[in-house]
Amino acid sequence: ARFFAEPSTREDAELCFRFSKENNLPLIVLGSGSNTVFADGVIEALVIRLKTDKVEADGNTVRVEAGKNLAMLINELAKKSLDLSQLAGIPGTVGGAAFGNAGQGPKGIWIDRYIRKVEFYDGAWKTVAREECGFSYRESGFKKWKVESGKWKAPIIWRVILEIPSRPQAEIEREIQSLLQKRIETQPHIKTAGSCFKAVGDTPAWKLIDAAGLRGLKVGDVEIAEKHANFLLNVGHATYSDAKSVVERVREKISEPLDVEMRFVELNGSFGF
Repeated sequence: ARFFAEPSTREDAELCFRFSKENNLPLIVLGSGSNTVFADGVIEALVIRLKTDKVEADGNTVRVEAGKNLAMLINELAKKSLDLSQLAGIPGTVGGAAFGNAGQGPKGIWIDRYIRKVEFYDGAWKTVAREECGFSYRESGFKKWKVESGKWKAPIIWRVILEIPSRPQAEIEREIQSLLQKRIETQPHIKTAGSCFKAVGDTPAWKLIDAAGLRGLKVGDVEIAEKHANFLLNVGHATYSDAKSVVERVREKISEPLDVEMRFVELNGSFGF
């Protein structure tokens, strides 16, 4: 990244937002990098990763700063008999999970079920209720934020307020282990940027890709995983161009529309899809 920052205070966040605006730079909030592929070379943008992970629990209400690792949060809450187990196995941060409404499949449970409010900065500090966040399957209003002068200006999600049900600790921990084992059995258990596509209709993206005979397709050093056809694997020295080419090939071969969930960040800080 041309510019990179790790804000740890609200003042830091304000400074980052102001810097990007004054210098006409895209502002990209990285999270943990899940579902993000960067172009090869220098990204002309301000990329930030929040160094904020404070958690405050008051009964079933939990206030979590956006930089908190989601997996760690789930395990810590289990020890307090608070059940967020349905999100077990999802990588990334709480802020990223809220941004993309992370969760299970189209008929599963997503993080918005637990969200009550989201605090963010977009030039002013704001707190919005869940109903105002535009949540749907792997979507939120934060993903559709405004573009100014052709430059992406993402809001900085700072804190998420959750309402989490209670359950005996032992039951929660068994459920976490069960879901993690299921993911190991059904998804690539190696480093990957995550799910690439999101189906527009009722059929899961992986089924459409599989039906088109694209499981195992390889372009350069990017391969569609044999184990789960919605995952792209780097099987050598993959490039950004390899990854984009695979996506374009999939779109050409499948007649039904597919949304690209992965963020493909171009050299100018815009998104490639």
